[in-house]
Amino acid sequence: MNIKKLHVSTIMFLLLSLLISPTVFAVSSDDFNPNHIISDAEIQESTSMNRADIDAFLNNYNSYLSTYKTADWEGTRRFASDIIYRASQEHTINPKYLLVKLQKEQSLITDKTPSDNQLNGAAGYGITDGCGWSCDMYLNNKGFGKQVDKAAGVIRWYYDNVKKESWIKQANHTYNIDGENITPENNATAFLYTYTPHLHGNKNFWLLWQDWFANHAYPDGSLLQAVGDDIIYLIDNGKKRAFTSFTALVTRFDPKKILTVPSSELSRYDAEKDITLPNYSIVKQGTKYYLLDYDTLRPFANSQTVKQLGYHPDETVEITSTELKKYTIGDTIKADSASPMGRLFRAKEDGVIYYQKEKNLFPLTDEQIAKINFPHLTIDTDTLSSLGSVTVKNPLPFKDGTLILINGYNSVYVIEHGKKRHIATEEVFNGLGYSWDQIVKTDFFTGSIHQTGQALYLQRPITIEKEPIIVGDVHKSTTETIIEEDTEMQVTPKEKTITTGPTFDTPVDAYAIYDVKAKKMLASKNADVIRPLASLTKVMSTYEAVYSGLRVNTAGTYDPANHKATYHYFRIVKGEKIMYRDLLDAGLVSSLNTPIRIIVDAVEKDESIFITSMNTRAETLGMNKTTFKDVTGESEHTVGTARDYVALFDIAMKQMTIKSYLGKKYYKYTEAHDLDGKPQHYDYHSNELLEEKNLPYEIIGSKTGYLPESGANLAMKVKRKSDGKEFIIITLGNPDIRTRFEHPDTLTRWAIKTF
Repeated sequence: MNIKKLHVSTIMFLLLSLLISPTVFAVSSDDFNPNHIISDAEIQESTSMNRADIDAFLNNYNSYLSTYKTADWEGTRRFASDIIYRASQEHTINPKYLLVKLQKEQSLITDKTPSDNQLNGAAGYGITDGCGWSCDMYLNNKGFGKQVDKAAGVIRWYYDNVKKESWIKQANHTYNIDGENITPENNATAFLYTYTPHLHGNKNFWLLWQDWFANHAYPDGSLLQAVGDDIIYLIDNGKKRAFTSFTALVTRFDPKKILTVPSSELSRYDAEKDITLPNYSIVKQGTKYYLLDYDTLRPFANSQTVKQLGYHPDETVEITSTELKKYTIGDTIKADSASPMGRLFRAKEDGVIYYQKEKNLFPLTDEQIAKINFPHLTIDTDTLSSLGSVTVKNPLPFKDGTLILINGYNSVYVIEHGKKRHIATEEVFNGLGYSWDQIVKTDFFTGSIHQTGQALYLQRPITIEKEPIIVGDVHKSTTETIIEEDTEMQVTPKEKTITTGPTFDTPVDAYAIYDVKAKKMLASKNADVIRPLASLTKVMSTYEAVYSGLRVNTAGTYDPANHKATYHYFRIVKGEKIMYRDLLDAGLVSSLNTPIRIIVDAVEKDESIFITSMNTRAETLGMNKTTFKDVTGESEHTVGTARDYVALFDIAMKQMTIKSYLGKKYYKYTEAHDLDGKPQHYDYHSNELLEEKNLPYEIIGSKTGYLPESGANLAMKVKRKSDGKEFIIITLGNPDIRTRFEHPDTLTRWAIKTF
């Protein structure tokens, strides 16, 4: 089934889609902006969750769908999570959107016993005010699998047809919705009103989205401190609790775990009761004595018991009866109570470390759990046979907020409620303010005792710096991000624009479409106009380095005096060593600048001599209008043309080492010599089209580039899936930087249909 082939009349039925199943939300509806419900980028972020993440999400809500298996739209029986994931990938729609949709329409995430009607009409597709559950459109698309596919597919259809059909609501047009004038600020918001033309339904969608995916960024167990503020907060059950003294903090947590965040981030959390007393304080109220065990007060049987267990009754903190009510009252501590604060010991019989609390015994699979969870205790030696009657419990997990890295794997997790939550990317890790020296490395078995929880994502920018200065290639998982600058992109005047071959209408300033086998230019626009190459330069730099004998299996040492680029976003410190094969990843896949300078230094210490070699190479390739002034493309004076770049990219893609990097979707590596406790690196290719699942062409290799003067540049070698014909597509001067891959994708689709 292809949603694009549906007749317009069938799509029209969606205009009166019903909303059912009211939900209670944790966020306030007062913040709802009817003109901006969700962004275009968010609704189309198909890579936001993988299958495992969707599974974890459903398990987290103990959803009926977590074990539900049924037919997909093709009739193959699959788990609900797989159906949701496949629909999101096929139509390039955010799986989070589908999860919210299933809850908004039929409460399928939280309803433990959904009816057949709820499952069969999962997304509300085809159920209208006019004919309800008897609509032909619904009956033809009845069933969970078909409904999920249609829910994703209709959005993709909308984006593909928004300019073609006048009845589709569009961004920046005003519509009367339930008696109120609404002007959607983007197409995603406009689509939601097209699909559900009611304020109430779309407000519920927004509330669910905020509550599930955009409200709180930090997991329970996080220690947060606002910039310029002395107060430190614990995030506990989604609320913030202030420590009123440093002693109260250090008797519970390691201060090294404190994360600095903007005050606006802390303002998102409701305040809960302060943490005022040091943990394991002896507390007195009236004539009663208590031992404070986090938020539980355990009463002593009497004052004599306090003395018998080694506590001094005079070393107490008196509290009022009102303060007493803030705590949970636990089990009474008697004179024969075994270690009311708990104790750690290593058993002589098996060498295992145990935590004993009263008559309960908890094995610890990693000694680091003892150090992190119980810093106040030392590990003694004892025999299991001497304990008498005890109950052995499940192994203890790491404390909430602990970062772990399982040996042999590169995924970092944060522990929350005993589950491990995958920190999705390095961008998320850095964006939340974590540091690599906070990570605890543990073994596979210890990692496995922590069930997998919902992945952790950065739902919004969390920026501490007031004025970040960021220039470079933009993609999801590196620190390189494009911001608006005063510099204007160079544009060829309309009267000087020259095209050859069939013409394609695009705002991209220059393009070239080249038949690789026939060695023939098929079509072009301003192919001989000289423009800044930006990071496309890196292809020539690395090609020349490999040609000059770069030994990729040796390591380079970073020296900021020689290697640091003008726009330096490479996470590395002086003296660290990285294999050149890994630096090629960082330079060509992530498009970082500093790694290129380390690579160049490996074959020529005088960078100016190397640049001369690059220009000589360009001449031998017939690149007569190309001039290299640097090795990274940071200079706007490094220039070339679309026609020239075809020649370079063609020969570079025949060099097997360079080709292997330009075609990568993802990489991960470990530094050869680490000095800052942050040895792991990983990233996705800066060309986001490599992650698309439904392209009619295969990307064999590609390179991105951006400067304010150049606009977005993209070079790709692609293969038509139908017959294997190969093309080189060069686009220079794409002004649409926020959706920088849409125009090259559209041009490429046109090219493979036309030639």
